[in-house]
Amino acid sequence: MLYNSYRPKDFTEVKGQEDVLITLKKQSFSQKFGHAYLFAGHRGTGKTTIARILSKAINCEHPTEDGPCGHCPNCLAYGKSLDVLELDAASNNGVDKIKDMLAQTKYRPVQLKSKVFIIDEVHNLSAAAFDALLKPLEEPPSYCVFVLCTTELHKIPVTIRSRCEEYVFHPIAPEPMRERLKEVLKDQNATCEEDALNLIIRNANGGLRDALGILEQLLTSTDNNITTEATKKRLGSLDSDRILATLSAISAYDTQSALNCLEELSEQGKSPALITESILSALMDILTIKTTGHPESVLHSKDYVQSAFEIGNDMSFERLYWLCEQCCDLRSSIRGSVNPAMDIKLALIKMSNRELTDSDPAIMSAKIRKLEQELTDLRSTVEKLMHVRPAGTAILQETPQSNEHFYAVDQQDIPFEISSGNQHLADEELYSKYYESYQEDEEWEGGMQSDRPETPDEEEMISSGSTQTSVLFKIRP
Repeated sequence: MLYNSYRPKDFTEVKGQEDVLITLKKQSFSQKFGHAYLFAGHRGTGKTTIARILSKAINCEHPTEDGPCGHCPNCLAYGKSLDVLELDAASNNGVDKIKDMLAQTKYRPVQLKSKVFIIDEVHNLSAAAFDALLKPLEEPPSYCVFVLCTTELHKIPVTIRSRCEEYVFHPIAPEPMRERLKEVLKDQNATCEEDALNLIIRNANGGLRDALGILEQLLTSTDNNITTEATKKRLGSLDSDRILATLSAISAYDTQSALNCLEELSEQGKSPALITESILSALMDILTIKTTGHPESVLHSKDYVQSAFEIGNDMSFERLYWLCEQCCDLRSSIRGSVNPAMDIKLALIKMSNRELTDSDPAIMSAKIRKLEQELTDLRSTVEKLMHVRPAGTAILQETPQSNEHFYAVDQQDIPFEISSGNQHLADEELYSKYYESYQEDEEWEGGMQSDRPETPDEEEMISSGSTQTSVLFKIRP
């Protein structure tokens, strides 16, 4: 198995767990180790591997910051020594097994400097077994070290956790995983397309062991020449082009095209549950790209990312999130449905029909919020224009074609209300304030009186708030 053949031998070969290694490297360099460790985290992230490297460093005669030296007698004898004991708690979870292991703590190590007990999947231990561990973890002999590994930290009793140095392992990021896979490919004299490598990393879900397992199967089936198509078939992935075509049809409210894509996927033997899961996954990718604004934030082929980016530009956040909610509801209903094919067909019709979409309360609420924001912005713009006037722009002009008067205001029109054949300003108070300001600034240039002709009945117009002529604010070129 590749994940056994390429298991790291020291801390330098470990990928993606720098936060954990900072403390362990310093302990290895200073040779000051703890008496009990608790490693918790996602599967395939290196818990057992680092536990073995740590136990080897504890017994190494010349440990460095990188871990064990690998050349001293203790390092060479590590694999065969009886002073290092590994227990799989998944199959040995009873209190008797723990008591048998703890009985060996009475005796000093035979060959190495310390006895190291590695308990994997420790969360499977029974309550009595955990109780049996309490005293040895609290006051162990000076020559004993315990390393507990688990994927479910919440199942570990607080009394156990408080007695251990706790280290949380995070899922391995794509770049460190890519780097490690390329090292393996180079050593195996194999080639792999970049898009195929992205699919392997995506399906590994942060576990390097899973990625190496997938890679090994692909190397065997493709004669060391891994292609994207072969990877898709091996992983059982749906045709991403069909999934994106379905979402594109939904975005354009094209129900017929969406149903055609569904029919093509069904003819390929894909189940409604898998189709729903794939659509939801694609929606999450689109939301991620739209939120971050960086297409590279999604790990997939270049064509897929570009198509997802374009679909995201055609839809609002509200609709994308609403589509995700519909797919989540569909996924739940399919599990107990008698006819899942009918459920997914009805869901696609709902998501791709404009009338059904617009009638949804969530979509209507989003549209109302958008309109309210636009009205707020418009009101704010009008108020600013009424109180702030660039020098020399508010000049009353008279058109030669008619008696209509225009007030030139900075690139905006002030709305009017029409009632009984008369035109009124929508906000007469703001208009009056602006007119008073205009009167004060009438001699605005070097104290010279403006040569603008007097307008008859202008004061009467302001006091009454109405006039038979058309009075408005208009953009002046």
